[in-house]
Amino acid sequence: MTQPLVSICIPVYNGEKYLKQCLDSCINQTYDNYEIIICDDGSTDTSVQLIEEYAISNKKIRLSKNEKNLGLVENWNACIKQARGEWIKFVFQDDYIAENCLQKFVEQIEPSVNLIVSARNFILPENPSSDYINYYTNRVRTLENTGAYSSTFFTPQSISRIAAENISMNFIGEPSLTFFRGRVVDELGSFNPLFKQICDLEFVLRIASKYGLKYIPEKICAFRIHTDSTTSTNVENKYFDLHYIEPLLFSWVLFYSKEYNTFRSCLNVFLKFKLKMYFKLKCYVANKVNREENKNHLVFNPSQTQFKEIHNSKDGNLLVRMIALVKK
Repeated sequence: MTQPLVSICIPVYNGEKYLKQCLDSCINQTYDNYEIIICDDGSTDTSVQLIEEYAISNKKIRLSKNEKNLGLVENWNACIKQARGEWIKFVFQDDYIAENCLQKFVEQIEPSVNLIVSARNFILPENPSSDYINYYTNRVRTLENTGAYSSTFFTPQSISRIAAENISMNFIGEPSLTFFRGRVVDELGSFNPLFKQICDLEFVLRIASKYGLKYIPEKICAFRIHTDSTTSTNVENKYFDLHYIEPLLFSWVLFYSKEYNTFRSCLNVFLKFKLKMYFKLKCYVANKVNREENKNHLVFNPSQTQFKEIHNSKDGNLLVRMIALVKK
């Protein structure tokens, strides 16, 4: 079996609480041909000191400190730019991986495979409520509960269909669960800073809707859920953007962006119609709330010519208005 170089990418910002566990899990891998790329985005806690201590004794670690704070998504992209590996494995500062994680991923490599994803292993906070447990155990959409799980390879057609049936729902998995070829970034682009919350879904869907994905039904990557996470912070502080603007822009990307030509070609007439109506509905609702709450969001500014379709659809048509009334 070949031993390709794997780049473990760890974007860091004030991650001292769980960073040691994250680094230990990456260092103690049964697979040996890897590097650890860490981009710190201006941490003010002890994260950098901790990383520097690890780097002294482990030459696989390369720390890069951003000259200015880039923000979440651009720091992810900074990690990718530093990576030299044929394959890239993200591990977030709050997360950790099993000691055989890289080995398991590498064993699944085939010439036609560009994206590999493992099963989710949610690490919940202490003493979670029954509703909390039920949501992450039973209600979160996953590759296994989409109704398309019959083998460990999902075709572009099946991925595209699931995405159109579950618009804006991350059924594939967070970056800490993914393993992808570095060259697909040159072809399809990196994480899109247009998105703050579903940036991970948009990125992996861009790959999977063109090449499909291989699935490992083992929980070899742990994704931590806690109140200090970026997800929790976004939900609390950016309600309008996350609930109205992001779904709108995501549906725009799916319906109009050239990066999703293959995705659209995989959809039947009904799913294309559904996606179009979802886009029109989101235009109508987001614009309505924008006016009522005086958000003055730039996406509705006519000078934003990138989104001319949004300007043309933001008032909705009769059908969209009827759907909006029903949903009240």
